[in-house]
Amino acid sequence: MKFLEKDLEEIIYETYNDNPKELQKRGLYLNGKIKRQLRIGNYGIADLVTFERDIDYEYNPDRFIDKDGVKTMIFECYINPKLVITVYELKKDKIGISAYLQALKYVKGIQSYLDKREFNNNVEYNIVLIGNELDTSGSFCFIPNFSSNVKFYTYSYGVNGIKFRNKEGYVLTDENFKL
Repeated sequence: MKFLEKDLEEIIYETYNDNPKELQKRGLYLNGKIKRQLRIGNYGIADLVTFERDIDYEYNPDRFIDKDGVKTMIFECYINPKLVITVYELKKDKIGISAYLQALKYVKGIQSYLDKREFNNNVEYNIVLIGNELDTSGSFCFIPNFSSNVKFYTYSYGVNGIKFRNKEGYVLTDENFKL
C-alpha cells in the first residue's frame, strides 16, 4: 500500500505519543519530547524533531595509589548533562542525498537558534532519515558507517501494519581487492 509522507509522519507521531514501546517493537527507537512540523526560522519546517535530556560521562585520571607495591590509577568521574536533538526527515519514497542535506539545514537552523540565545550547554545533534527505500546507487549509503549521528531506516507497510528496518553496514558487492 502506498501512502503519503504525511501519513508516515502521523503514524510515527501518534504511535510515539500513545505507546512508544509499540514503535520499538516495530523497529524504530525514539526518545524524548517530540515536536511535529517544527518551523526553524527560514531554514524550513522539520517533519519531526525530538529533544532529550541525557548525560555524558567523562573519566579523568585523578591519582595513583600504591598498595603492596602495585600502583593503581584512580579515575574521577564527571557527569555532564547534555541535550540530544534528533531531526527526522521522512520521505514516502527513496531517501537520498537531498533528504540528508535538507536535514543538515534543519540541524544548522536549530544550532543557530540555540547559539543566538547563548545556549552553550552540551548539545548532540542526530539525523534520522526514513523512507521506503534507500538510495544505494552511489556513496550515500556509506554515511552511517562513518557518522554515528546519522541513521537510515526503511519502512514497509502491510497487513500487520508498519515495520521499520535500520539500514547500515553497506559495502560494495564486488570490492575487487587482489588478496
